[in-house]
Amino acid sequence: MRVRFYIEKRRGKDGKLLKTRRPIFMTVAFHGKRVMISTGKFVDLNWWDHEKQQVNEAYPDARLINVWLESLAYTAGIIWRSLASLSEKPGAEDFRKEFERLRPRFSEGFFEVMFLFMKEGSARWSSSSYRKVRTFYGQLQAFSRETGYPMRFDRMNDAFLDTFSTFQSEKGLSDVTVQKMVNTLVWFLNWATKQGYNVYYDYRRFYRLLGSRSLPVPSRPLYLEWQELMKFRNYRTEVPRKERICDLFCLMCFTGIRFSELAHLQKGDAGENSIFIRGRGKKDRVVPLNKYAQHILRKYRDRYYRDNLALPPASAVTVNKYLSVIGKELGLFRRIGDTREGVEGRPLFEMLTAGVAVQTFIMNALRLEIPPEVIAGLTGVQSDQRIALLRQEIANEEIKKFNDI
Repeated sequence: MRVRFYIEKRRGKDGKLLKTRRPIFMTVAFHGKRVMISTGKFVDLNWWDHEKQQVNEAYPDARLINVWLESLAYTAGIIWRSLASLSEKPGAEDFRKEFERLRPRFSEGFFEVMFLFMKEGSARWSSSSYRKVRTFYGQLQAFSRETGYPMRFDRMNDAFLDTFSTFQSEKGLSDVTVQKMVNTLVWFLNWATKQGYNVYYDYRRFYRLLGSRSLPVPSRPLYLEWQELMKFRNYRTEVPRKERICDLFCLMCFTGIRFSELAHLQKGDAGENSIFIRGRGKKDRVVPLNKYAQHILRKYRDRYYRDNLALPPASAVTVNKYLSVIGKELGLFRRIGDTREGVEGRPLFEMLTAGVAVQTFIMNALRLEIPPEVIAGLTGVQSDQRIALLRQEIANEEIKKFNDI
C-alpha cells in the first residue's frame, strides 16, 4: 500500500491555473487499485510543498493541517492492515467504506479537544471531578510550556510518559500522584478516541510502562545518605551503559541539576568550573562545580555525542531501570517506610529514580548549612517545596538529640 497527498491543479475558464483555496486529496494505492479521498482541507497552491507532500511550514496553520494529514495516513495504514489480513483481497470500495467509518474528526489541537472534553462532561461530572480535570488541563499546559514537549495525539507515547513522569518527579510529586494524573489523561484520551479525534493508541501502554511506580511511596522526598552516594561514586562495572548511568546520576547528585536539564546540556555549556543551564521556560543560570562533578565531566570532555551533547544520551526510563539494578548490586536495602501505620515499606534500590538525585543534592547541601535561598538558586526552582520538607526532616533529627541528655 502507498499513501500520497497532492493538491488539485485545475484551470479556470480563462485557461489560467487556479491558485487560491485548492483542495488537498489523499490517494491510497494497493493491488493495482487507487482510492482518492478528500482530506477536507484547502490551501493556496503556492503554500503546497510538492516534494514533501504537505503544507509549507511557513503557512500559519501548517502544523495543524500537516498533523491532520498524518492522522489520515495513519488511519489508512490501520485499515489496510486490517483488510489485508482477510482471505480475500480488499477492493477499492471495501477500503473506502471502512475508511469513512473510521475516519478521524479534525480538531484545532490537543488542548482544544480537551476543552471540548471538559465542556461536554461539565453537565455530567461532579464538581470535584470537573475541578480535577480543569486543574490537570493547566498542569499539562505548564508541562508543555516548560519542557517544550509538543502536545499532540500522535505524541502520546513512551517518550511522553518518560518526559512527563520525570518532569513531575523533579517537582517533588510522588509516583502515586503521577499515577493519578496519568489516569486522568487516559480518561481523556479514551474519550477523544471514541469521539474520533484521536487515532493513535500508544497511550494504552501507559499503565504497563508505569510498572511499579503505581505502588505506595512515602510522602516525604526520597534521598541518598552521603555514604550511599559514595557507594554510587565508587561503583565499578565492566558494563559501559551501567557505568554511564551511574555517572549521570552522580553528576545530578553533586550539582542539583534535573534530568531534563542534563539531557540537553551542550558541549559549550560545560566549562571547567561551572555549567550553564538554559532556562527552557525559566531563567538561565550558572551552576558552579565541586570536585566530584568536575571529575565526572572531565571523563566525557573529549567524547562526542549526537546533537553536540556534553554527556551520553539516555532516556529517563533507561536511567531508572539501571539505577534499581545498580542500587541492588550496591546493597541499598534500607527500608523506606510508608506513611501508613503498620506498612513496612520498600527497599531503597526499588525506589531509585532520576528525581532522587536532586533531592540528594538538596539534603546534603542543607546538612552542609548552605543557605536555602542559595540551594534554590542552584536547583533553579525558587519555590521548591522539597527544601522546606527536607529542612523539617533535619529539624526532626536534631530535636532527637535532647533524648541523649
